[in-house]
Amino acid sequence: MTRSNRDLTAEISRLNRLIARIEAKPQNEWGVWSSTLHDLVEERDVLGLVVLNRRIEASKKVVSFRRWRDGPWTG
Repeated sequence: MTRSNRDLTAEISRLNRLIARIEAKPQNEWGVWSSTLHDLVEERDVLGLVVLNRRIEASKKVVSFRRWRDGPWTG
């Protein structure tokens, strides 16, 4: 199922809040949270790229729905 840009943007916002909560933890707890933080940042970045790609594809005169949905890396 393809999620809408609104859904992806909401998920990015949720991830930003989680990342901020982890980053606000005392420094002596960062070791426990580092892998989770890394995963959340990576997921946020990937979703951001999907939204950016969709905006780029949508600005073109001829839109490839497959490229809009899946990104240029799908071949």
